[in-house]
Amino acid sequence: MRKLFTKTLSSGLFILILSSIVVLQSCKSGASMVEANKEFEKKNYSTAAGIYKEVARKEKNRNVRKEAHYKEGLSLLMTNDYKNAEKAFEKSQRYKSTKGSDEMDRMAIKYQADALKMQQRYTDAIIKYDEYLKDNPGDEDVLRAKEGCELALKWKDEKSRYEIENFKKANTRESDFAPWYLDKFGLVFTSARAGGSNKKEYGWTGQYLDDLYICKVKDRRGQKSWENPVLLNGTVNTKYSDGVASFDEKGREIFYTQCNSDDGKGIRCKIYSAKKVGKDAYEQPAVLEFNSDSFSCGHPAVSPDGKEMYFASNMPGGEGGWDLYVVSYVRRGKTWSVPLNLGSTINTKGDEMYPYLHTDGTLYFASNGHVTLGGLDIVHSTGSGQDWTEPENMKSPINSGGDDFGLWLATDKESGYFTSNRDGGRGSDDIYSFSMKPCELMLTGVVRDMKTKAVIPNSSVLIKNNKDTTTLILTTDETGSYKMPLTQQTKYELFAKGPENDYYFDSPLEFETTEGVKCFTTLQRDFELKKLTITTTVEGILYDLDSARIRPDAAQILDDSVVAVLIKFPRIKIELGSHTDCRASHEYNDELSQRRADSAVNYIISRGIDPRRVVAKGYGERQLRIEKCSCDLTDYNNQICSEKEHQLNRRTTVTIIDYNWTPPAEEPKPEEAPEPPKGKTPPPPRRR
Repeated sequence: MRKLFTKTLSSGLFILILSSIVVLQSCKSGASMVEANKEFEKKNYSTAAGIYKEVARKEKNRNVRKEAHYKEGLSLLMTNDYKNAEKAFEKSQRYKSTKGSDEMDRMAIKYQADALKMQQRYTDAIIKYDEYLKDNPGDEDVLRAKEGCELALKWKDEKSRYEIENFKKANTRESDFAPWYLDKFGLVFTSARAGGSNKKEYGWTGQYLDDLYICKVKDRRGQKSWENPVLLNGTVNTKYSDGVASFDEKGREIFYTQCNSDDGKGIRCKIYSAKKVGKDAYEQPAVLEFNSDSFSCGHPAVSPDGKEMYFASNMPGGEGGWDLYVVSYVRRGKTWSVPLNLGSTINTKGDEMYPYLHTDGTLYFASNGHVTLGGLDIVHSTGSGQDWTEPENMKSPINSGGDDFGLWLATDKESGYFTSNRDGGRGSDDIYSFSMKPCELMLTGVVRDMKTKAVIPNSSVLIKNNKDTTTLILTTDETGSYKMPLTQQTKYELFAKGPENDYYFDSPLEFETTEGVKCFTTLQRDFELKKLTITTTVEGILYDLDSARIRPDAAQILDDSVVAVLIKFPRIKIELGSHTDCRASHEYNDELSQRRADSAVNYIISRGIDPRRVVAKGYGERQLRIEKCSCDLTDYNNQICSEKEHQLNRRTTVTIIDYNWTPPAEEPKPEEAPEPPKGKTPPPPRRR
């Protein structure tokens, strides 16, 4: 099915090349070359490859050996034997060019590069592509292929959330592909294994024609396991190639592809449907009305609501080889609409196939026309009709150097299945399962002294999760570093302080982990702390004589120097101290300084600051800045203190008394007794 459906366009190109080559054969080997060419033209590539190899081994004529190696490489490419294909193309280039072999020499370089790419030997492939581009600088296909190699090298070290595993229960040495999972039923897939409904081998691959199989889920006391694959019951498997199925949401109707054998008019594939009858069987399939004998249609994918079907076709009027189309179901007529080509954003000059529409509207499909890591890559896009976003590559490990296609994705996008012929599989095409690892985000940083740039060990980094309001306190190591994991779509507030509260961070830092932050990203957030002065004098807060009223100039200073800091650092709690000079009694100065401190605190509270974060303290004349101006000194009258010196003693100080203040939890209010109904007097309490 996969080979019947995917390679016909390319084989036409190969045949064109074959017919253009000047064949120089000895009489002894001529019959063998003719026989091999006939098998190639009949698309019996597996058979042809063996004959070409035998000719190259026995033939003495160097020109014939050159051609036989080249054609062997073409045949092996068609059977996905990339390792041996690359060797055959390399051997063909060892011989000198002859008259008429220029085209063969040129294409041998290109196809060798393709084979290297499919083996994920990207650096070697780039070298060969560059060799080809020297004489063919404008070849868009080769430029795109080279870009795919460069992206593969760029992406190879990127971490991925995908974990893939070979689904060994379904895989054989033959092709097993195009999985579709049905809940509570099992995994339906296509296989070219022996023991199917027909015994005919397909000359292209040397494998049997495809059939539909199912791997059922077995549930024993809550323990789920897979049963061995069996043929899908009913009428869907025939003597032809049957496969690549999809189902409606409830699994009541199957849509699948059937390809006839080559009758000389070319292989034709059509889409069929059949409704389920009974537990496992299906009614007689019916061909859908938009099919034709003039072109092929296949790879149907029904939308979750059953209103649309996406499929691949080589019908005339497309963008390239195989294009993706969509049809809508018309319930009144119980028929499907005229196919609509999805347009040039989705479709290319190459092949687009194996569509799958997820429940969220994302279209997944396989393409070799967009930039790929190998042959077919799985890409995805969103949109409708002919309006789609630029397809995005799913990267490694979903995509590889080989062909990757036939994706099925769970509703939550956390798991699924796909097909690949990458190295390391059990057979030609294998089914793989995948699951998603948790998205890892890491926060790291270093705490340093702002002035000296020296690291500060044993500092505290406070990280508040604003989603659940939890706060984590980290301690920096001997290098001043800290590290912690983060969660997606969460806003964090960060704060840092020194080991003995002797440093402070000049501003809080907030950032948000959103969908824009890629998984496995490490965010770097460093802190530079200022050496802390615990008590700071706030200059310029002046009071009128014998007054505690906040003057306009003092209010402005409080706004700039105190209120702004408290807003900037919502976890700081301060003491606001007021000091006087000595020119009054101790009692009077204590009372005046307390009134002034209370007045300043009340002003700060009026600016929206929580009153629990500010403490007023009047010190009177007990903490003079200019000690010689103390009135208690015996020789004070002999000391002359200027008014400026007395003014230095009249000051306001701010002292940080808590760096991590949090409001205490409010105690629940006691329940009040319900009021008695109006007009009624509550009964007196009973005596005990």
